[in-house]
Amino acid sequence: MQEDNKLFLNNLLKNAQLSRAELSRITGISTRQISNWNTGEIPKWTVAYLELRAKYLRLLDKI
Repeated sequence: MQEDNKLFLNNLLKNAQLSRAELSRITGISTRQISNWNTGEIPKWTVAYLELRAKYLRLLDKI
């Protein structure tokens, strides 16, 4: 479970072209809290934001 969350979050961040530090700056959430998501539940709003950002970037590539 722990490794699954970490891989899932890493993939979301990669697809959204963000680092944990950048996500921290955008959201105002500490990098420590974001790192805690490796072992706990990732907030649904975070997953939705990162997925939407990734879709947006893919659309920009098509323009």
